[in-house]
Amino acid sequence: MAGPGDAMQQPVGSAGRQWVRGPQDVVAGLVVIAIAAVILRTLSLITTTSYSTFSPALFPRICTYCIMLGGVVLVARGLVKHGPGLERMPLRPLALVVLAVAGFGLIAPLFGYAIAGLLTLIVSGLAAPDLRLRQLLMVSILLIAASVALFSYALKLTMPIVMIPGLSF
Repeated sequence: MAGPGDAMQQPVGSAGRQWVRGPQDVVAGLVVIAIAAVILRTLSLITTTSYSTFSPALFPRICTYCIMLGGVVLVARGLVKHGPGLERMPLRPLALVVLAVAGFGLIAPLFGYAIAGLLTLIVSGLAAPDLRLRQLLMVSILLIAASVALFSYALKLTMPIVMIPGLSF
């Protein structure tokens, strides 16, 4: 039989059920929900004429609610099912991918989407732990060639492919 001092020796929370069983899923779900909330707030800035007409934000809003639902499912899964704990996230890959995406937005209007896309693929590819530079360059060039073929020639979009002073496509 347990004595009165035994209750003090048990760690806090070990007697009952843990609320968070899969911390990684809970944190990921909360991040997804937060990002979806920011997107919904941004979509609310798009003006609509009335409730009886479709607005340009309808489809993105539906997609955002579906993404938010996925975040709720992740949180629920982390509360019900045991999963991996939180690990320290390396900052280099995250910083390189964010830099690559932001760089695309800054470079594409100035030099065209082919150059911006190539630089985006190379910079984000540098985040890989098993980097093979030759492979990265070859895959990047093939992906840019495919995107030029798709967007500029097949879909006939009017985005500038390359804009270099004295040379434009």
